[in-house]
Amino acid sequence: MNFDDLRDWKGTAENLLHELQCQINRLNLSVESPTVRTIRAWRSKNLLSQPKGQKFGFRQILEGLATLLLLKKGWTLVSISQVLSSWNNKELEQQILVGVVGVDRVDETESIHSQESFTLFEPRKQNNLALAEDAIILLAQGILRQYDCVLTGTKIVRQDDKLPSELHSAMCKLGRLYLEEGKCDLAACVHDLLSRSRYSLNCEESWNLDILRDSEFPFANVQLIDADLRVPTPDCAEIAEISGGYGEDHVIENRLHTIIRTATERLGKRKQHQAYTALRQLLGRRSLIQEKELVNYLEEKNLTPLQETVLEFYDPVPEIWLINDFANRCAHCGTLMRPHPKRASYPDGCCPIHQCNSKYAPKVGERLDPKQERLLVAKPQILAYWTAPAIDELTIFDRAQSVGLDTELYPESDRCDVSINDLAVGIDAKSYRSPVLLASKLNRSIGGLIFYRQRIVAITDELIDDCPGYLSTLRSLLDKKSDTASLQIMSVSSVIKNIQEGKYAS
Repeated sequence: MNFDDLRDWKGTAENLLHELQCQINRLNLSVESPTVRTIRAWRSKNLLSQPKGQKFGFRQILEGLATLLLLKKGWTLVSISQVLSSWNNKELEQQILVGVVGVDRVDETESIHSQESFTLFEPRKQNNLALAEDAIILLAQGILRQYDCVLTGTKIVRQDDKLPSELHSAMCKLGRLYLEEGKCDLAACVHDLLSRSRYSLNCEESWNLDILRDSEFPFANVQLIDADLRVPTPDCAEIAEISGGYGEDHVIENRLHTIIRTATERLGKRKQHQAYTALRQLLGRRSLIQEKELVNYLEEKNLTPLQETVLEFYDPVPEIWLINDFANRCAHCGTLMRPHPKRASYPDGCCPIHQCNSKYAPKVGERLDPKQERLLVAKPQILAYWTAPAIDELTIFDRAQSVGLDTELYPESDRCDVSINDLAVGIDAKSYRSPVLLASKLNRSIGGLIFYRQRIVAITDELIDDCPGYLSTLRSLLDKKSDTASLQIMSVSSVIKNIQEGKYAS
């Protein structure tokens, strides 16, 4: 089955309609025939590449048939326009033949021809991997830009011409990958795509893209949006910067650090670093707090001038998150527990922080009555970028203090997470789900660890449990000829064990 008798075809819009109807019937395609008006609309939207002032040709027959098949699979006209322009005639013919229904046998000549066409069209694995990587980098950048847009609370996500260009391009590239695999395009709707980004890219049920589960795809286990907090993850921010064409100003963590550093600098050099540590410790330990308690804490730490800035990190506890009219504090990390859809199994709710709920079963530490005192909870981005990582950071710090070590939390306004014996030991706790992304970040710079004689990167134990090869993969990807060669890579539990055994005592 082929299109050899049509290669020299020429005609008007009416002729093209007739020819499309003939081919739909000949190929037994399960699509509806367009109208002349539809054909002209396709031409105006660049779906049909007919040069202006010339008749339609063979190429437009292929484009018309391919458009009908892609529309049936759920593609948008914008996505179709982009993908059609990237295919030559042979590739278009193959895609149309893939959509043929009811053809079980072809003669030997056609079989050879079809096989040759498929060989010419079939994408090489490396090309698809590169396309997938580009798509996810663009998706990560698009998510961050879209997040910036809605952060003010005055804008919502709309699938229109105001959609970030990175997000739109990612949708088109992912759409092509779905088509390459002969699957329905799950990237055609931005709302569905953002919702899907709350799950790991290698989750078949959510993404259903084989290339994202390939062993050579570097971002397979990455979540771009936190499933519970609904904010971009640190992995998302790291992926967004990989290409080098995405500015630091658009990375959430950097923006938060800038806000708090700018505020503490106003207190003068002598108080600046102490103030930074006090604020980070507050957000780590008391992400759910009574307003009066917050005011008292700031007074105690001589931070009252920063009260306005600190209040920007919190929101009033919404009534919808109350359980039996109370705000339940997580017994493990101290944040606000949220109602769970399975209320019978989780009557007291669940902690929304992955680093906490992956370690511990839900447990209420305290029930707070919002009628007695106004309650505040840290904003989702604060929970994701500061409160969640603080679980490991504070565990290490508290253990070091308990054995009498000279230790400091977030020294010099976050030179590292925990230091021991001044510049003897610097420890950074990391919870990147992808060792590839963490290696990429460390290879660019090891940050403030450069100032310490022992430089330790501590990885969340739960990540290692989920991916036993995490540490070996991370070590293998670090540059052996730069500062990363001096890093000691280990689990958080190994760091705590070393503290208990006195290995950092001198």
